[in-house]
Amino acid sequence: MMWAVALSSFLFSLPLIPLATTLGWIYVLIELPRLAAKQRPLILILAGAGFVFSILAWSFGSEATLLELLDEHLKLAMLLTAITFIGMAIKPQASQTSTGLKSFLSTFLGMHFFSSVANFSAIPVVGDQLKKNGTVDRLSQSILARGFSFSVLWSPFLSITPLVLEQVPGAEVKNLYPFAIPLAAAGLIFTILEARFRYKSRFNNYQGYPMKLATLHLPIMLIASVLLLTWLFPGTSTVVLVSIVAVLIPLALVGTQKGMTTCGELLHKHIFERLSDSRTEISLFLSAGLLAAGVKACISVGLIGLPFTETNATVASISLLAIIVIASLGINQLAVVAIFAGLLADVTTTPTIMGVAYIYATALSMYTSVFSGTNMILRARYSCRSKAILRNQLPFTLVMIIVGIGMLYLMEYLGVK
Repeated sequence: MMWAVALSSFLFSLPLIPLATTLGWIYVLIELPRLAAKQRPLILILAGAGFVFSILAWSFGSEATLLELLDEHLKLAMLLTAITFIGMAIKPQASQTSTGLKSFLSTFLGMHFFSSVANFSAIPVVGDQLKKNGTVDRLSQSILARGFSFSVLWSPFLSITPLVLEQVPGAEVKNLYPFAIPLAAAGLIFTILEARFRYKSRFNNYQGYPMKLATLHLPIMLIASVLLLTWLFPGTSTVVLVSIVAVLIPLALVGTQKGMTTCGELLHKHIFERLSDSRTEISLFLSAGLLAAGVKACISVGLIGLPFTETNATVASISLLAIIVIASLGINQLAVVAIFAGLLADVTTTPTIMGVAYIYATALSMYTSVFSGTNMILRARYSCRSKAILRNQLPFTLVMIIVGIGMLYLMEYLGVK
């Protein structure tokens, strides 16, 4: 319901934002008791801090309304609801068994593109095919964690790119991609080289889960549709376009392949049984949005000052490092980015550089931090130890940080804003 109301409001300029916002927060309150014990405190802290900052801003004359504070991340909540429908139509299919380089490449790249639309669900789907004796080895850990994490650098169906587009003034997909995609490619290439030379004996005999090309048809179709619609309707928010495509194309595909009756049954099952699986992400984004809005309100009345009045590659590099460090301490990287983007929104003079820094920091945090959703799955489902994860990922992350900072300064040198 919230998705339909919010989409109607953004697409047709209908005065339905208050209703959509109310529905979104009611959903958060209803689902709050069902959140995992480790997730609930973070949601409450973010929302509580947001209210504290908001009250403080109001007491000093802020004119921000309650609605403006509560609907800060409404578009992102709408998007998260929409992308759950992709799961109705996507399912990986294995190709012929192979070993060594061919097996590693096809499994790694298949995981990368499959996860670009399947989100976190790709990890257990592929991981269950890779596990041996209930766990996954270091090569498989890299495939699962990095294959997924580097896809956030370019996929509009994963949360961070839409967040950046909405929260960083002036950020546009067409400006982010020329730099984000090469960083993703660098991450993939360096992972392959590391596997080849760091784990030579395992690599030569590696037997993974090579995916059929048919598995990638839906990701290609979805991403091509978003890019086409973005070109046809440049004035329409990318988040809105993704929210439409993520629902309509999977439904059309299922209806064509399985018939309208089966499609209707699957849709009913998804709405009443699977849709609530996004409770954590929606709660997190709305709560982080409230905090970001509260902080911005405090900045607007002069309660919070920043040590700089504009952004550049140095500020972006510091932000990148800070996000990785804070995320490694256990704070969700998306919430950290939302807070940073909110704090720096009014002084962001280089939206493309800052946008790339935010997205890249998220990607590195997702496979480095033992508290990230990616590594939580590896720890809980496949009994991977935190020390082993850090030993496997940290040296690689240090190299990729240097690559990322180098890219930020190259962008500044080229005159990119």
